[in-house]
Amino acid sequence: MTSDRLPLRGRHVLITRGGEQGEKFCNDVASAGGIPYMVPLIDFRSHEDLNAAHFLQSLSKYDWIIFTSKNGVKYFFRQIDSHREQFEMFKDNIQFAAVGEKTRAELCRYQIESHFMPNIYTAEDFSREFFEKGFTAKRALIPKGNLAGTTIADSFRSHRIVADEWIVYETFYPTKDIGRLVNIIKEDRLDAACFTSPSTFHHFNKVIKQYHLQEHVHSISFASIGKVTKSAIENEGYPVKVCPEKYTIDSMFHELCQYFGRERKEE
Repeated sequence: MTSDRLPLRGRHVLITRGGEQGEKFCNDVASAGGIPYMVPLIDFRSHEDLNAAHFLQSLSKYDWIIFTSKNGVKYFFRQIDSHREQFEMFKDNIQFAAVGEKTRAELCRYQIESHFMPNIYTAEDFSREFFEKGFTAKRALIPKGNLAGTTIADSFRSHRIVADEWIVYETFYPTKDIGRLVNIIKEDRLDAACFTSPSTFHHFNKVIKQYHLQEHVHSISFASIGKVTKSAIENEGYPVKVCPEKYTIDSMFHELCQYFGRERKEE
């Protein structure tokens, strides 16, 4: 972007996702003239599922493995690390599905092709499109996080398909940067706050209530990915200004640029 076409010029943007995705979002905001503040309000770690041994022994019995997130892929392969050699021997007999481009790209890193991905990246649309397009299954495995819903599994079971849900990772609330976040909000620096999941907003809202910062929040423009995240924000009384149809951070960034670009033209 050229210096005279910086839609986020001078805008202070809170980024609540950490890791590679958060770093990329920060770089994108800066390239558009914005001032990014990365304060991760969500993090992930491996989960020790009580049924892990059973799932590991049963991997060859599944004809579909369905991933609903990039983290699902990443932590699944961590879980099966000691069984990877056996998995490579029978993986060609399994079909794989992904919800979203990032999930599909993560599968590709493990040299696995996705055989199905819905046009809209939600569990509801996955469940509908999978059967509309004539796919079927006998036994499906869904590696997921501890906060993920049961929509896909419930849909498969309603079609008399065995659907096992393996919790391979858990979400937790990182607290090391909370003091910094409190100061940023108290000083009324933020023009926008971006949330990638209901958890990121719930953790943000926990800070707002714990430190009595409500009066500092109403001038912030909220951006979200997905209807569930949008509803979580609106249920607390905050309007959502940006919510892209495509559920990706890249799409949220582009719509954030459009939103502030329009504001700048109106000024």
